[in-house]
Amino acid sequence: MAGLRELPKRIACNGIDFGRVLWWSVFAVVPVALLIFGALAGDSGPFVYSMYCAVVLTAVLQSSERFIGMRVAVDGGDGELESTYHMGDPSLFRSDEDVTTSLSEVETARFVSLGERTAVRLYYGKSFVNKPTMFLVPDEFEPRFRETLRQYDVSISTDSTPKSADWVWVRLAVTALLLGAIPLGTVFVWPAGSVPFLLAVVGHAAFVLRQGW
Repeated sequence: MAGLRELPKRIACNGIDFGRVLWWSVFAVVPVALLIFGALAGDSGPFVYSMYCAVVLTAVLQSSERFIGMRVAVDGGDGELESTYHMGDPSLFRSDEDVTTSLSEVETARFVSLGERTAVRLYYGKSFVNKPTMFLVPDEFEPRFRETLRQYDVSISTDSTPKSADWVWVRLAVTALLLGAIPLGTVFVWPAGSVPFLLAVVGHAAFVLRQGW
């Protein structure tokens, strides 16, 4: 999923990894509040909004690069997942870390269809873990992976239908609007205050375009 053409799909996959409340707070409520603040507060307001969009955009684009070359091996006998995060090339951050996860730590798995791809979201007992929470599953391995999860008492969410991806595309549209289109539009209204966002866009464009089409 490397390159510019696959960028929207990478961001959409990344959206699955956020809880609904957290996502709407970070990607919708806060940007709208800062945009209103920027329109009312004067010179400093637009800079705060631009800086927030730049930081969140950086986090979204860089974390979505894990879908370019992430590898997951399933050991059904030992009940373990061996995952390696290979980021984009070039990338702002490099990571070749191997992580071993016991399926006994996984409580729930949710499968979501994204076009021709199927993604799985793993839920753990703890909110923040250094474990793989989201990755793509090839169609030929999905039935066997589901069976392995059931063997280790991992409950599987029942909304694993194509319609379950509708909310993902809604999130992608909102993200593109509030962290892309509107910040770019404010450049013409508050050019000086939009410098952080412009720097973030130019910097990430250089990485993505070097990865190819």
